[in-house]
Amino acid sequence: MSRTGTPPGGKVPIEQKVRVVLAVLAGEMTLAEAARRHGTSAAAVSQWRDRFIESGTAGLERRIPGGPGRGTQTERALRGEVEQLKLVLAEATVQLRIWRVGAEQVAAVPSQTSKP
Repeated sequence: MSRTGTPPGGKVPIEQKVRVVLAVLAGEMTLAEAARRHGTSAAAVSQWRDRFIESGTAGLERRIPGGPGRGTQTERALRGEVEQLKLVLAEATVQLRIWRVGAEQVAAVPSQTSKP
């Protein structure tokens, strides 16, 4: 581990990220200082800060978790697509069952050409 407590390889533990972000938000150090002390880039610290704030904001909203309007625009679009795909799959399943039952019954139905 380095003198900052960061393990070799640069992976910063979540607890340390939280401390760094809180120090940056409190004005105790700049993004550049935080990055230098913890062996990462200012852009990485900025991303930590932004994700931390976004998650905190989401936690303070009075919406039902996973309900409509939750998540990013991409997540909402994907949820809508998943619901559409579920409906298509259900319709295809019903159609397949109808075809299977029809195939089982076709032998029992006399054809027009088999009459004497």
